[in-house]
Amino acid sequence: MKYFTKIKLFFLVLSLPLLAFHCNPSEPVDPDVPIYSYREEIINPPDDFKISFDISQQGDRIATVTFSYDAVWKVSNTGDSRAKFRVQNQNGDINAIPSTFTAGFKGGGQYYFVANNNKYIDITDVYCRIT
Repeated sequence: MKYFTKIKLFFLVLSLPLLAFHCNPSEPVDPDVPIYSYREEIINPPDDFKISFDISQQGDRIATVTFSYDAVWKVSNTGDSRAKFRVQNQNGDINAIPSTFTAGFKGGGQYYFVANNNKYIDITDVYCRIT
């Protein structure tokens, strides 16, 4: 009987990390839309892409994006709506992204997409979709 209890305890300990893993059910998986990390500079992205931000700790997470041509883009917060998003150009002009925002970005210019979580400890990953 002791052996059986040890086996049950072993499997329970192994399953705890799986239970603690947070998956954002509101973010649909679309294999045709590439996902970039905010940690790497994004240069000449495709016409439809996402940026993943790990905001499990407080503070700003900044993704640098350089577009290849002048165009109007739709920017959406497709993750947890409690996270704060904004976009900033090189001149320092800032626009908040409440849920969806449409803007014209110049080709060759750098833009900074910023995600922030200063209030919630249960948010881990959020996404910004740019189309």
